[in-house]
Amino acid sequence: MARKYILAGSLLLSSVVLLSVMITYLFIQSQSEIRSVEKIKMESLKKDETIEILGEEIQNMRKQQEGIGQTQNEIKKLMGIMPEAEVNAKPSRGTMVSGMGGAENEVENILAATRDIKRDINRQENEINSLLSEVSQRGTYYRSRPNQWPVKGEISSPYGWRKSPFRSSKSSFHDGIDIVEAVGTEVLAAGDGKVIFAGWKAVYGKTVEIDHGYGFISRYGHNSAILVNEGDKVKKGEAIARLGNTGKSTGPHLHFTIMKNNESVNPKNYLP
Repeated sequence: MARKYILAGSLLLSSVVLLSVMITYLFIQSQSEIRSVEKIKMESLKKDETIEILGEEIQNMRKQQEGIGQTQNEIKKLMGIMPEAEVNAKPSRGTMVSGMGGAENEVENILAATRDIKRDINRQENEINSLLSEVSQRGTYYRSRPNQWPVKGEISSPYGWRKSPFRSSKSSFHDGIDIVEAVGTEVLAAGDGKVIFAGWKAVYGKTVEIDHGYGFISRYGHNSAILVNEGDKVKKGEAIARLGNTGKSTGPHLHFTIMKNNESVNPKNYLP
């Protein structure tokens, strides 16, 4: 009988010890899992903070980039260079970071976007510094260069050979461009210069011609009124006439010609 009790006690003790071991193991495992979860949470939090910081940095760089781009285009316009379209840029690689499959992918995409933007900013800064240096050294030339639109409007007739608007069966050479706008619209000087003609011409009606130097002369025809006199010095963008329909014209418009070394050239080659 005593043996039976001893055996039963031994089995019970073994069971208790085994259960204790299992509980201890499960506790250790659970603690390990808890630490793993906490670590993952901390890493995720750090990644979220990194994403937020990088996102703010990208926004600051974009603002800097936009400012550089605007200055760059203004200088190009002054120099008579066609500026790049302001709304044609595609998003840089990696700029779309949401929904990319986890924090790690987002961080990698933002880092890639940051590198792309920094590279673009460096390129723009180098270009704008070069342009500023060029304009500073040749400021008078670029102010005189006839690259200011005299009026903003639709070009109804381009430069070059065209079907004559007066003799339908024949072609004629058009030595400028025709820009349609309302009668009375201010006509602006395309560049700094001196007025060498302000009066009536048989074909162009009330006409203004400006000598800009450097071989450039600009002509503004079919005006309703002339606001300057021969011999006047004018600045780029200054009002010199009012658009009209005088002379040999089929409707209200400005005829705008640019001469280079006494030969007409396509004004669109100079206008931004």
